[in-house]
Amino acid sequence: MKFKQIFILNITLFLLVEWISAYFIGGVLGVVSWWGIMGGSIAGVIITLAILIVFIIKLIRRNKITRYLIIAFFLCVIMAFPFCWFLHIGNLAYPASIKATKPAVSIELPFDEAVKVGWGGNDIKTNQPHVVVPNERWAYDFIMNPHSIKSKNLNDYGIYNKEIIAPIKGKIVGAYDKEKDILPGSEDNETMIGNYIYIKIEETDTYLVLAHIKQGSILVKKGQVVEVGTPLARVGNSGSTSEPHLHIHHQRQNPVETSMFLTEGLPLYFHHINGKSMPVGGENGDIISPKGKSKS
Repeated sequence: MKFKQIFILNITLFLLVEWISAYFIGGVLGVVSWWGIMGGSIAGVIITLAILIVFIIKLIRRNKITRYLIIAFFLCVIMAFPFCWFLHIGNLAYPASIKATKPAVSIELPFDEAVKVGWGGNDIKTNQPHVVVPNERWAYDFIMNPHSIKSKNLNDYGIYNKEIIAPIKGKIVGAYDKEKDILPGSEDNETMIGNYIYIKIEETDTYLVLAHIKQGSILVKKGQVVEVGTPLARVGNSGSTSEPHLHIHHQRQNPVETSMFLTEGLPLYFHHINGKSMPVGGENGDIISPKGKSKS
């Protein structure tokens, strides 16, 4: 078998294995395959450009363009397509079914007042930055008015320094608040997640991740068991974030021990609130509040 045939066979097998694993097998294998699809797109772009150069050279020299080269080109275009997701073009949600993915949990709102859902829900339109990432498949970003104001002053944002309370009973398995809060719109972050709290939910043996917490504000420590309503910390602007907000998501694997590239996101709902159990974000994000509290 010649090199060009081996090349086409390998690309075909890569595409089949990765897409079938992501869409039909799922689990950790599906997660790894999804990251493989995204990582492979970078190689796809490079190879596609290389083949285009070969095309141009052959056209200039009036050499024959073989069917193998044409097949390789189209396969590499397919392989390169997910690179568009990095540019927020043609995004696809990670193909995990909300009905089939278990266990789901319902938690209280992590605030004692009304908040707006910046991003949240099950689809691209309402949760664009999260649904493409397996471990954040059903994540939420919470904000408060005023927001999206392009101010460089953290205190101008409604949610900055607001108290975060435990939304469920659980054990603190990770807590860190040494990273600085960055100016809105800057990229001076030290990590992606920033300051965080990880809560193990004993009933389901799953985990809540709360991120972008204010530096020096965490009130709990690793090993502590918290009840619903226990003060945890305050909202900050640490990590990779455009403005102050609280990020929260539910996942199967322990975030202290497991890479995000091997982690499955799980459905997350809210109960005892004024609003839908899975509120949505986006341009017209839902405003939700604890039962008995006003949405205003």
